[in-house]
Amino acid sequence: MKKLFVTFILILFTIPAVSLADGGSDYKAKCAACHGAKANLLPKTARLLKVDPKKLALKASQMNREEMIAITEKGKGKMPGFEKEMTKDQITSTVDYIMALRKK
Repeated sequence: MKKLFVTFILILFTIPAVSLADGGSDYKAKCAACHGAKANLLPKTARLLKVDPKKLALKASQMNREEMIAITEKGKGKMPGFEKEMTKDQITSTVDYIMALRKK
């Protein structure tokens, strides 16, 4: 019983760390093709989509966390929504990953 409790506690404290790692993985899988590996400008992609490259630069974006979550869920303009492909936790951890990139 004690072993089961210790295992449960270890899993409980490991989940947040895994969640942050998944934010980076989800970003690379779902976002990097358009927004770049480091969330910076991708002029070539912008030209293909016929949008202002600055709109693709998440690193320089002035959006707050809640706006980014809403747009990631529902989409906006040429960006598709991901609410059917990603869970709320995945979207939130991906946005947190982007916010961390801004600080670098």
